[in-house]
Amino acid sequence: MIDRTGKLSRLAVLLALATAIHSLESLIPFTVGWFRFGFANIIGLATLYIFGFKDAALLTIGRILLGGLISGQFGSPGFLLASAGGIGSIIVMGGAYWLAGRYLSEIGVSVLGAVSHNMVQLWVAYLMLVKNESILLLAPIMIIAAIGTGIINGLAGKILIKRMKLLAPKLQI
Repeated sequence: MIDRTGKLSRLAVLLALATAIHSLESLIPFTVGWFRFGFANIIGLATLYIFGFKDAALLTIGRILLGGLISGQFGSPGFLLASAGGIGSIIVMGGAYWLAGRYLSEIGVSVLGAVSHNMVQLWVAYLMLVKNESILLLAPIMIIAAIGTGIINGLAGKILIKRMKLLAPKLQI
């Protein structure tokens, strides 16, 4: 069994990796202003499967806070949306894993997380920023985009989880 210090150090490395991915992704130019692939969520998904919901939630919150500080977006509307989406997403992924983990693969959990991330962001944008119902017309586009990114991130997460479990005897996960 892994000792507390070893677990904490592994989670710190995962947090650093997730924060780096989050920060680097913010530098990628996109064709659509709000769209991001959410590659840092791969690390959250892997943390959920390897260490559990509590650690995955703390990692997600830490990544969002650190990413906001690094990018200079801390406290901005974008930070608010990232926070709401990330927290909503990890709650849905944790619930899906807990309730239907044996029926859903990492890809299914990731897709549910991506869709919930986008829908929470859209709802927060509507309630706090735009306050115009027409923004909700973006929901179908955002759901389709979330399904695509959820599949990609789920596949990557599945590979990462498998690799981490292969290293488990050496890492004592």
